[in-house]
Amino acid sequence: MESNENEHLTPRQLQVIPYILSCASYEEAARQADISPKQIFEWLKDPVFKQELKSQRSTMFCNSLSYLKAGMQKAAETLISLLDNEDPRIKLQASEKVLSLSFKAAELYDIEERLVYVEALVKKKS
Repeated sequence: MESNENEHLTPRQLQVIPYILSCASYEEAARQADISPKQIFEWLKDPVFKQELKSQRSTMFCNSLSYLKAGMQKAAETLISLLDNEDPRIKLQASEKVLSLSFKAAELYDIEERLVYVEALVKKKS
């Protein structure tokens, strides 16, 4: 968010946003931040506050996703190595998981290709 928009938020509003992002409910966030839930609901009516909350949520999500992506290679290697496990039950579970994930990835790839095609058609007609 632009710093000039942040100037419209109070320091207290900026302090409460991480609580909102890390708690399961607004009520829990209010309890941990030591404010009333009513105050959070009032702030949520403010477009600048909502935008800052959305921006920080997006940043948090992207950071988490980057962390998970960094572990994907290791997870894939672990799963593939389990295909050679001596225990047939583990071997079977690993095989099922590899096949399941492969089919899902192929399906998502196919859907993405179709979506790109449909979006191009819509764009061409408008």
